[in-house]
Amino acid sequence: MEKIKKFLISDWFTVILLIGSVGVVFSGNEIIGTVIFVLVFGITMALTDDWMPLLQIIMFTTCFAIRCKNSFSTFLAYWWVVPIMVALIVCHFVRFRAHFAKGMCFNGILATSVAVTLGGVGIISAKEYFSYTSLFYVFMLGFGMLIIYSYMSASLRARDSYSYAEKFSKLMVCVICLLAVCLFEEYFSNRAQLADGFEIIPFQWRNNAATTLMLAMPFAFYLSRKDFGLFFIGIFDYILILFTGSRGGMLFGIVELIICIIVMFILDKRHRPAIAAIVGVSLVITALTYKIWIDTLSYTLMRLVDPNENSIRLQLIPRGIEDFKANPLFGRGIGYMGNRDVHKSADFALCWYHCSPIQVIGSFGILGIAAYGYLIYLRIKTLLRNFTFFNIIMFISYLGLEMMSLVNPGIFAPFPYLFLITLYFVMMEKSNNDEDKKILPRMIKGEK
Repeated sequence: MEKIKKFLISDWFTVILLIGSVGVVFSGNEIIGTVIFVLVFGITMALTDDWMPLLQIIMFTTCFAIRCKNSFSTFLAYWWVVPIMVALIVCHFVRFRAHFAKGMCFNGILATSVAVTLGGVGIISAKEYFSYTSLFYVFMLGFGMLIIYSYMSASLRARDSYSYAEKFSKLMVCVICLLAVCLFEEYFSNRAQLADGFEIIPFQWRNNAATTLMLAMPFAFYLSRKDFGLFFIGIFDYILILFTGSRGGMLFGIVELIICIIVMFILDKRHRPAIAAIVGVSLVITALTYKIWIDTLSYTLMRLVDPNENSIRLQLIPRGIEDFKANPLFGRGIGYMGNRDVHKSADFALCWYHCSPIQVIGSFGILGIAAYGYLIYLRIKTLLRNFTFFNIIMFISYLGLEMMSLVNPGIFAPFPYLFLITLYFVMMEKSNNDEDKKILPRMIKGEK
């Protein structure tokens, strides 16, 4: 068993997962690939109590599973996976025992759990509240995530055999590379559309791709502390975001990139001259080639300024305010479907407001505003009490998701986004060893 556990945290396991993921992408079998990777996740969970290999499976699966549009009915054909997964998960808890602990964000997640559960009380219909879709999201955005947080707070810890920060950062760089493969396959398979010149190709999974790339971007900069060449992977990440065609990614991705560069310039004294040179050269190149970029990105830019392309999101803002006024204390509830005349949601999906502040105001009312405000306060407090370089990087990644959540469901998607962010704040407390705490002072002094 020790040899198996060692293999699961080795680079070989990562390579096998990557090769498998690439195979799924180029074969076009994302649904079957997702099922296989879910089973691999269950088997791995039965074999180890280390969450690092499990996180690799989750993130790689995310990269190609986001390409499965309106596939809920197709996935139902694989119902037999559920009892197998239940058995494997039970095996994990029998072998390693379930322990729970209260982390710094526990009370904040508890508050949001109460707000989500009580959302819509007094106004939402029983049919809407108790629908399968509503109950899933109420539980997973609320007490389900609280259980996950408490479990992770007890089970996740720094390991002697490897650096959690470096291993996780390498995972996220692999995510950037895998999404680059996904984008290449998308453009290559639709190359007939590029006969008149290279331009952005529209595809459904662009926002999820951009969101995942924004989550991954800061970790390339973390690794650039030791291997400065990876600084360019962080920049490359934003170029990939541009080729997703996501308007939110284009806007908020550049904000995140600027934050990453400024943070690295301030903290990484040893590479400060190189960073300044890269920024200067990049600005010159951009100025000289801006016409090419405008032509290439014309599809995204036109959608950005076209009122018709933004009408749904803009109409949902006043709807959310109206929903708040209809039930100020508890809002309309997460399962409310009264706005489907504006936004016709897909199967097994909520009628999102596509804006996190409006989602909180409209769905959970005053109780939600207080609960989510308190949770954000505790997240900031967690960072300040565990102020390491890796934790700063994770917080920037979290900010990237919060920015994308201004125009997408984002933080309200239980998996992988909210799950990953929940994990970030457990890692801020639990995954730091003595060596991690020494990195930031050394960087500021210009030492290796």
